[in-house]
This record gives sequence, structure tokens and C-alpha cells, in this order.
Amino acid sequence: MDDADVADMWVMNPDTGSFELRAPGAPGAGPAGGSGGGSGAGPGTERSGVPRPRSRAANPEGRRPSAVAAASGREADDDPPRRRERAGSAPAGRAAARNGARSEGPPKSKVKKRLKWIAISVVGLLVVLAGSAYGYLKYLDSKITTTAKNAGSEGVPKAEEDAFGRKPLNIVLIGNDSRKGLGKKYGASEHTEGLADVTILMHVSADRSNATLVSIPRDTMVQIPKCVVEGKTYPASNGPQSFNESLANGGPPCTVSTVDKMLGVQVDHYIMIDFTGVKKMTDAVDGVDMCISEPINDPVLPNQQGGTDLKLDAGDQNLSGETALKFLRARHAFGDGSDLARIKAQKAFLMALTRKLKNSASLTNVEGMFKIANIAVESLTVDNGLGGVDKLISLGNQLKKVPEKRMAFTTLPIEEYPPMAKSKVQPKQPEANNLMAMLRSDTPLTKDDKPATEQPAASPTPEAPKVDPATVKVDVRNGGGVNKRANEVAADLVGRKFVAVASGNARDGKIHPTSTITYPKGRLDAAKALAAATGLGDGALVESTSTTLTRFEVLIGKDFPATPPPAAGAPPSEPPKNIDLETADKNVCAPKKNK
Repeated sequence: MDDADVADMWVMNPDTGSFELRAPGAPGAGPAGGSGGGSGAGPGTERSGVPRPRSRAANPEGRRPSAVAAASGREADDDPPRRRERAGSAPAGRAAARNGARSEGPPKSKVKKRLKWIAISVVGLLVVLAGSAYGYLKYLDSKITTTAKNAGSEGVPKAEEDAFGRKPLNIVLIGNDSRKGLGKKYGASEHTEGLADVTILMHVSADRSNATLVSIPRDTMVQIPKCVVEGKTYPASNGPQSFNESLANGGPPCTVSTVDKMLGVQVDHYIMIDFTGVKKMTDAVDGVDMCISEPINDPVLPNQQGGTDLKLDAGDQNLSGETALKFLRARHAFGDGSDLARIKAQKAFLMALTRKLKNSASLTNVEGMFKIANIAVESLTVDNGLGGVDKLISLGNQLKKVPEKRMAFTTLPIEEYPPMAKSKVQPKQPEANNLMAMLRSDTPLTKDDKPATEQPAASPTPEAPKVDPATVKVDVRNGGGVNKRANEVAADLVGRKFVAVASGNARDGKIHPTSTITYPKGRLDAAKALAAATGLGDGALVESTSTTLTRFEVLIGKDFPATPPPAAGAPPSEPPKNIDLETADKNVCAPKKNK
């Protein structure tokens, strides 16, 4: 049919004297002017009545029916059937039947052609859509701000794999208080880098069955290490500084390196968000439902620090946008008005946000995920290892596996920092080291529902011996090559009530890779107390062979401030006592303000 000439299909029906459209080779078809449909033999049939093939010689010019009719002497008004049908004449006989058959639908070949073009169109549409989705993902990826993960964290061990080859994840979450582009809207002048106002170390177990989020108070006094970021070197701090200043010393990579050194865990990723990002992200999830235990009024007072202008009624409240940001920034509205009280409010908010993200159906479908992703790429800064929407979504899917009741929120154990007791804190030992030992050994702070198996009881973690620091006289010597480091360590020990003096460089004048504590014979307990105060482990202790030595000597090596060592023996199986520990399944209200 596809190769047939249209003119070959018009044949004369001798019964009607009209031309009819018939396929070549069909019953009754014959050359123009003949048909096998009559009883007599016509010019187009054999005597037997069997039609013979139509020769193209009958119409050598391949003219259309009207032209054929004119050549045969027919009148111009003797039209082919289609024109006669339009004029109201019905086809007769078998022609009518054939025309009726044609009215049932297009020929089979045309159906095949249509199906073919439909298939091609669908495939083409899918290709266009896939290309558009790919292009959109690439567009989102291009908007993500990324940096190196850290600024140099030598000597900090990586997390070990479990028996199945799985590795835990350590992720640092940073809340940047930068006012860049916001003027004085939030009570302070603009500064580019900002400070690490909120920092949380999130440890996710290797089997993704539990997670621990440890808040690091911004006013914790730590030694900020030397940081090298994009070829620029930021020197180590001259003595302990507030932890939040690490962000201004080279950005997120330096904050990550500070966490590495301070807590003895190697961070795998970081995610940083600023003021604008908090507002956009809480809007994207349609707000966070919070329990407010009492009315909140946190006015901005003239010529005084603090105050966010937050006003909330008691009861359940949905916080988003500017209100959510005010809640997270407020200090004087909670507890004693300190950063520690604010951390409690922030933990309650994060627990509510966790429940929202895990339970909201609108946030688990494709549309919801892309809605959040579109806002996240403009609001977050991440390390290069998370520099892609697909990677962020993959991380989110891993975190979704952790049950709410096994997602623990706590705060690094701290105590007053003696030189600045009213405003600064320091890690409390041995509790801080024990908490980190649990994370390093991937030991959960929460209990599994599975029945416990019979296991030998773990030996208790030894605590630092109770020694009066005033009875411990210490010489501090610098063997790490960092200028004035001995002075800094001696000052810190004095703040802890030890009798300490800086005694210059190492006795041999060399640079030492590791730190040591040399102690007099019989003074092991005092040496352990000194080790706990400096963050050094028992492995750094060396008993003197001299019988006349009465003073202790701390030799600072290149590894100082040292990574807190794992606890001796088995890691702790229980979290330190008296720490603030909550799980995400609990609806914890914002803390009340002290009266």
C-alpha cells in the first residue's frame, strides 16, 4: 500500500458507471473502465471473472481521477465517489460496504505510524525532562558554597570501621552569627566571617542505629591550632581563647580543626548556616512546633547587650522565619541568661525540628525535598565532600534511619575557667574525655530495645585522683617550637591552682614530637591529676630515675594541645553522670527564666 500510486486505486465500476477507490489486488479490482463485479466480461477482467493486475500503461501519466475521467470523455461533473458523497449521493453496492469499512478507522499502516510517532514523542519528552532535571541539579550544585573540610588536623585518628566495614560519621554543625549584608539589624555591626555562635558535634553510629549531638559552648576556652586555609596561614592562638573565635581564624575549616584537636575525633563533614539561612530553612519546613512553658518577653534595651525583641505566649507555638531566629538567639529569656541556658532552648528546638523532618509527609516526597534543597543551596556552606545536592540528600536519607528515641542531645561537660570564672568555661575532666571516649569507640548514649546479651562486665573507667593542686609544683618547658607556648600552659595551670612556672625551652634545645610529664618517685597520683589538667594521657607520664627530684616537669611537644586519649581499659559503657541528656522523641519545652 505504501508504494501504490493513488491513481492506480481509482477503477470504473461497470454496474454504476462510476469510478471507485479500490486497493490494487483487491477482489473486483481491475483496470480503469472495468470490474469483475458484473456478470459480463469487461475490459478489465478475464473470462473467468478473476481480476488481473492493473497495468500502469492504462494511465501512463499517473494523473488524478478527474484527469482520467476527462481523458476518457466523461463529463467534468461525473465526480469520484468522495465528491459525490459530499453532494449527498450514497455509494452503492460493494463500494458502500468498503466505504463503511473505511469509516471504522484508519488503515492499519496509519495506526502503526501513529503509534510509532507517539512512542518517539514520549521518549523525546522523557529525554527532555531527564535533561531538564539533570540541568536543574547542576544549577543547584553551582549555588552551593564549599571549602576544604579542615585546616590541618594531623595526629587525630580517623574513626575505625566496624566488623561489617561500616564507618561512623562525625559532622560539625555550625551556626554563624555573621551580620554581613544585614547592617545593624541584629544589634551589632557587620563583620564578614562571624563567630561560631552555635557549634554541635553530631556523631552517627556505623550501623546508623543511633546518634549523639554534643553542643560545644561558645565561651569554652580552648587552644586554637594553627590553620592553613587556601594557602593563607593563621597562627595558633596565644593561650586559650573562646571556642567561637575559631571561625574568625580561617572560617569553617579552622573550627573543624579546633574540634578535631580539642575532642580527639576526626570530623568527616561540616555544615554551616547563617542568620538568613535559619529564617529561610524554617520557612521551608513550614515552621517548627515548640512548647513554650511560660510567656517570653526579651526586649532590646538601649545601650545594653542582648535582647532580641522576642515575644511569645505560653503554650504550643509554630516558630518560623524571624521568630525562629529570635528564639535561637535569645539568652536573657531563658534560665540565668547565660549561653548554657540558651543551649538548652536550642536543643529543645532541634529536637522538635528532628521530629518535624522525620514525620512530615510533605517533606519526604520529591517536591518537598526539592523545595528544601533549593533553599539549602543558598543558605548553607559545606565541605567539598558534601558539595552536591545528591550528596546532601544521601546524608539526609542516612540520618532518617536513626530512630528519634536513639538520637541523644547533650552538652560537653564543662566547669568554670578559673581566670575568668564569671564569663568563661573549660572542659571538665575526666567527664569530657569519657564522653568523647564513648564517641570514639562508637558506644551509644541511649539504650537499644533489644535484650542485652551476656557480656563480661567492663571495668570502670578510672577517674583522675583527688590531689590538691597547690601541692604540685611544675616547671613547664617548650619543646614544640611554638613561641611562648610554655608561658600559656603555665598560666593555665596557675588558673587551675597548680604552682607552675615557665622555665624556657626543652633542656636539650630540641623540638620534641610528643609531650611528656616527668614526675618524682612515688607521686603517680599527682602526675595523673596534672595529666588530666593538661589534656595528656597516662602514656605521657614518665617517672624520674632521680631520687632528689621534687618538682614536676611538663615538656610541651608538637602534639600539644594533645588529643585526649581513650580511657584506660574498656571504653565507658555509660554516659558521665549529671550531664544534660535528652532524646528527640521527647517534647521538651523551652526552659523557664530564673526568677
